[in-house]
Amino acid sequence: MKSLLIIISLVFLYAGNNIAAKKKKTKQPNVIFILTDDQGSVDLNCYGAKDLYTPNMDNLAQDGIRFTRFYVAAPICSPSRASLLTGLSPQAAGLPGNASSLPGHKGMPTEKNTIAEVMKQAGYTTGHVGKWHLGFTPETMPNGQGFDYSYGHMGGCIDNYSHFFYWHGPNRHDLYENGTEVWEDGKYFPDLMAEKVDAFLDNNKENPFFLYYAINMPHYPLQPTKKWRDHYKDLPMPRRDYAAFVSTIDERIGHVIAKLDKLGLRENTIVIYQSDHGHSVEERTFKGGGDAGPYRGAKTCLFEGGIRVPSIISWKGNLPENKVRNQMATNVDWLPTISQLCGIQFDENTIDGKSLVPVLINNKNPSPHKVFRWKFGAQWVVCEGNWKLLVNPKDPTNKTILDPNKDQYFLVNLEKDPGERVNLADTYPDKIEHLKDVFLQWAYADEEDIPKKRTRLNHLAKGKQIILMHQPHNKYTFKGTDILLDGDTGSKLFDGGAWLGFEAKDLEAVVDMGKSESIKSVSVGFLQIASDWIFFPKYIEVSTSNDGIKFSSPKKINVLPLKDESKNSIRRAAIELSEKVRYIKVMAKNMEKCPEWHSGNGGKAWLFVDEIVVK
Repeated sequence: MKSLLIIISLVFLYAGNNIAAKKKKTKQPNVIFILTDDQGSVDLNCYGAKDLYTPNMDNLAQDGIRFTRFYVAAPICSPSRASLLTGLSPQAAGLPGNASSLPGHKGMPTEKNTIAEVMKQAGYTTGHVGKWHLGFTPETMPNGQGFDYSYGHMGGCIDNYSHFFYWHGPNRHDLYENGTEVWEDGKYFPDLMAEKVDAFLDNNKENPFFLYYAINMPHYPLQPTKKWRDHYKDLPMPRRDYAAFVSTIDERIGHVIAKLDKLGLRENTIVIYQSDHGHSVEERTFKGGGDAGPYRGAKTCLFEGGIRVPSIISWKGNLPENKVRNQMATNVDWLPTISQLCGIQFDENTIDGKSLVPVLINNKNPSPHKVFRWKFGAQWVVCEGNWKLLVNPKDPTNKTILDPNKDQYFLVNLEKDPGERVNLADTYPDKIEHLKDVFLQWAYADEEDIPKKRTRLNHLAKGKQIILMHQPHNKYTFKGTDILLDGDTGSKLFDGGAWLGFEAKDLEAVVDMGKSESIKSVSVGFLQIASDWIFFPKYIEVSTSNDGIKFSSPKKINVLPLKDESKNSIRRAAIELSEKVRYIKVMAKNMEKCPEWHSGNGGKAWLFVDEIVVK
């Protein structure tokens, strides 16, 4: 049984639990976990927003405890949710990148215990309403991961009226109830979620329940109702529709609290709220709308704006009210925290999270984390106290320009520079070395994660003409296709301009040397960051010609991928030649689809290529 992997024993310990001893009822407390999607770090009034209307979220903070330094373990959807539900880092949870949104594709491994399974073993009825994005097979959908009831969409995002997957084709419907596709054509999904939450509470008002309410807003597509569009009509886009979506969330949270009051369950229900990561600046959300306030960054990066989120816990009559906690806390901490509050004995040594109960009940207690580590693609971070080391950082908001060479190591003191504007790496080299050592002590760190200086390569084809048979994705051609022969090698920042990216396409290129040259070898640089669905090619082939029409039989070498989603690497593949030729044809075979061992299996694979070196 999966539960035996983590749970040492499940015993109701109300007599010995300080929190449980304060309860006015003997019934086990209910738990509602409200997770919003792509909500910015400060996008509530109680976090400093001046242009939003969020009375219900603000009331929740007044009735509970608001964290000011709360982090998620990943800056995108699936790994953040996996960490929340398992109490593990994304790497330990087996989902360091986004799960596929295609039906029939797996996601978070089933051997990982979820909070739903822990609660279910303790006698709770468990429910999921809203977004999932953790797997699209029966065993990895909610009912296979410990939820008695499930209603919502399994992929990353849907149109809120048709309930079709929003991102890209083929167009497909995505709305399921207990694993069975259901159709609610034209009905507003936020209203449907509210109806299902009401029904779940009505059906379980006599029994302890755990409800995971994963609201799919303010994630794109931004589709607020006329009521809220009119309310924010004077705000510019995209803030207008984003703000309207935030108030739509607030309205729904108020509805849940009112329902609890009506059923007489408010004082016996723990309500937790947080966002899954920072706001989006993707094109699909009009390149913004959300706000990180004083913090730098947004979704997809490890600056504070990507991973520092609003978070509130409220249990009226049992936990302190209208309080603020500044201690560092993370979403992996909710599993042991909820377990302790509910009187469930849980062995914290089996997970990465630590109970926050000591911090909740006494503001003088320190954070349970002396150190916390993040790893997202090529980016990684170590946080020790107020010191934070970012490696291979990226900032999708471009608040200041990052130098790909000088800023490979980016050191900040969050107490003095919460906006992460000044890189102290040159000032404190010893601190850099110390934090590198701390990172490498982590089970999911690797020497390959330590960045190497980019090198300049002089070779025969540098600056020569190159013709591509397939055009790379337009997101990765802003410096032109000539970067394949410019002498610069790529770093692990695949979107830094030194790489060409091909989505499910091969690299096929012909290099014109201008005249016949004696060639001894041709090599090509490749990148693998499996969590970003980037893989080494299956193989490369090189053939040659003197007239550009008739080419020799190709020479081939296999390039096998690293079968580990936590491994990132740059590799050059070389083919030896001994010819005098003018034209060189290079082909690198894309994996085309993510392999079976990968959480995105079946999804489109990326091939990233840098310098073609001719010697």
